[in-house]
Amino acid sequence: MQEEIIEAFNEAYGEIYEDFEEIKSKYPVTEILQVWLEYEGIIGYTRKIIDLLGECEVYIEE
Repeated sequence: MQEEIIEAFNEAYGEIYEDFEEIKSKYPVTEILQVWLEYEGIIGYTRKIIDLLGECEVYIEE
């Protein structure tokens, strides 16, 4: 999973990230989720997924 996220960020931002920890330190969880979803072709659902998680009492930092 971490490798997929690294690939997604490298493609989305034209960067060369090699370590997931670097991404985690620079971006909020919501942006990591959004970049990965868009990389997978799932556009426009980030907010709905975050809201669903909140309804299930699973909270992520925004």
